[in-house]
Amino acid sequence: MVEPDNLHTKLASLHEISVEIAALRNLSQVHERALNYCRELTDSEFAFSGLLRETTVGRVANGRMEVGDRVMDVAAISGFQPSPEFYAQFHVMSLRSSVVGVVIRENRSYNSNDVAADPHSVGQPEGHPPIRKFLGVPLRLSEDAIGMIGVANKPNGYDGNDEQLLSTFANQVAVAVDNARLYERQRQTIAELEMLRDRLTEAERIQLLGRERTRIAGALHDRIEQQIFTIGVRLNGLLEVEHIERDVREQLAETRRIAIQTADEVRRAIFTLADADHGDVELADDVRTMLRDVERTTGLQAHLSVSGRPTEAVDQVRDLVGQIVNEALANIEKHARAERILVRLRYQQDRVDLVIQDDGVGASELVLKTFPESHLHFGLRHIRELVIERGGVFEAANGEEAGFVIRTSIPFDRDEP
Repeated sequence: MVEPDNLHTKLASLHEISVEIAALRNLSQVHERALNYCRELTDSEFAFSGLLRETTVGRVANGRMEVGDRVMDVAAISGFQPSPEFYAQFHVMSLRSSVVGVVIRENRSYNSNDVAADPHSVGQPEGHPPIRKFLGVPLRLSEDAIGMIGVANKPNGYDGNDEQLLSTFANQVAVAVDNARLYERQRQTIAELEMLRDRLTEAERIQLLGRERTRIAGALHDRIEQQIFTIGVRLNGLLEVEHIERDVREQLAETRRIAIQTADEVRRAIFTLADADHGDVELADDVRTMLRDVERTTGLQAHLSVSGRPTEAVDQVRDLVGQIVNEALANIEKHARAERILVRLRYQQDRVDLVIQDDGVGASELVLKTFPESHLHFGLRHIRELVIERGGVFEAANGEEAGFVIRTSIPFDRDEP
């Protein structure tokens, strides 16, 4: 029994304790600190706090799942350290009629100094230390119970003074719990607003980038492509002249072929720039368009194999993949003497894998050894450097039976979706 002077001392200390609890913003800290004081104020061996859940299914003492009016999630325990397995099995409690359940069901304090003989007792879970004496009080906001605090095994049993002390403190704890919940919801709201702001900022950046792409594409079309077209027309005119030396004619024809190829590459660049910011066009569509252009201009048979599912992160590597495919196709057209091209595109969760293979003559051992540093193979060296700078993998080798193979694996940024 709490002596009157001792009771007055403990009641007087509640103000200081309540101020300390109210200043906490972390819900787990509120529960932990509150239970330590509950045990100290009531001289109890154990203490626990629980919060109500919306669901109506809980686990009772014998381990079976049972439907109850309400269920409670044990938020914290003091004086007893349950195993992870025990907590996982019993932390959700069905609030049927029991020494614990009556506190919530009837929204009132309940004191039992002989739990084993109590008419509300339904037994205890296996592995739980024995509860001989029990006092439970509701956590109330206004008149509504949001949970409860229970203490157990005071040596001389609980009386009305303990109930008054614990009920007074529980009212302060309920306010602190509600404040911590509101603070957590506020933090979540702020985090969501910050994410929304970042998305809007990224959307603005993408929109600005799209406008710049369109401007560059227009400049390429209006100036560069037209100038190349003019060069081609003048070369055609020169080739129609009858009296031209054979070697000059061959050089003019080769120059015309280069002009045609350059015009195709410029058109491909214009298409990529103009459509790169369109969300409804996938990376695979870009590659497929490039292969169709090659088939139309060279007569090569080109095939595309796609696996996996693309995510928004694919846009991070879209331009780089386009550069790799573009350079590989140009090399095949110039050097490979191939008939077929196979491109394999595989979407992974954290990267894109790309394989480009032809059935041509392959590369010499000298080229394979020196292209990473060679200035004679700038295109191949350049795309290799771009992939490696991004943290990817780049391999170039002859195929097992014929041709040349480029294998790349390009990762996404880790801090992007």
